[in-house]
Amino acid sequence: MSDPRSIITEAENLLKPQSGFFSFISGSSSSQRKEDATDLYIQAANQYRLAKDFNQAGMQFKKASELQEQLQNHNDSANHLIEAYKCFKNNSPQDAIECLKKAIHIFLTINGQFRRAANFEMDLGELYESINDISQAIVAYEQAGDYFTTDHAEALSNKAFLKCADLSAINGDYKKAINLYDQIIKNSINNSLTKWSLKDYFLKNILCILCLDDITEAQKKRDYFLSDDPSWSQTREYKLIENIFESIENGDIEGFSDKVFEFDQFSKLDKLKTQLLLKIKTSVVARENDDLL
Repeated sequence: MSDPRSIITEAENLLKPQSGFFSFISGSSSSQRKEDATDLYIQAANQYRLAKDFNQAGMQFKKASELQEQLQNHNDSANHLIEAYKCFKNNSPQDAIECLKKAIHIFLTINGQFRRAANFEMDLGELYESINDISQAIVAYEQAGDYFTTDHAEALSNKAFLKCADLSAINGDYKKAINLYDQIIKNSINNSLTKWSLKDYFLKNILCILCLDDITEAQKKRDYFLSDDPSWSQTREYKLIENIFESIENGDIEGFSDKVFEFDQFSKLDKLKTQLLLKIKTSVVARENDDLL
């Protein structure tokens, strides 16, 4: 295996200003030298990748991208940034984020590749989640949903908006989550491939409304969803909502806990639903119980 450092040195020498006799001897233009240097940086990057030195590999792909950008080869520049992102992804997420954002910008503004931009916005959201930057992850997933929508990829846009809605709910932005769940439900209601997920969307939507302490609106939404999908009344999710309404009306914290536990035995609660139900228990059901005393 060649020493990548010597390959980098060769690339750097090609990029040094040349004039007069040296320019005559080399017989190559500045643009050709940049093309040749790009190839050398890519060779060095792949050598580093083979050696599992992913940070150095990423740096060389970035250099290759910068040269291609100078040559206005925007597609090549974006592709090298994607390779850099792949190298940085597990070891240097901030560098990976920087590379992805630049590549996405090129896909959108130069190439008009909305589907490709959307796919990498999903990756960007995952990167932000990996460093616990939930606010930026929400922005990335929502952007991905918008780009998928522009590209008429409804199923993929639903997937992106669902990630955005779930994270918004976890982050306590219940109104945003409700609006997104409404949009997802609207897109899914007449789709035979996604209709099976409606019961889950209905449940999360109503739980978010209850977290806002708006019981009347939650009951209206229950009735509205029933008119859209009468079969929902036969699901565990619907029965849980009915039990929650009863517990709130009676201020029955113990009954609430029992019904949630019973639901969890058959349909395991995820982190989001657990968090929403805990908030409802402490801020809505408990308050009703205090009012009865």
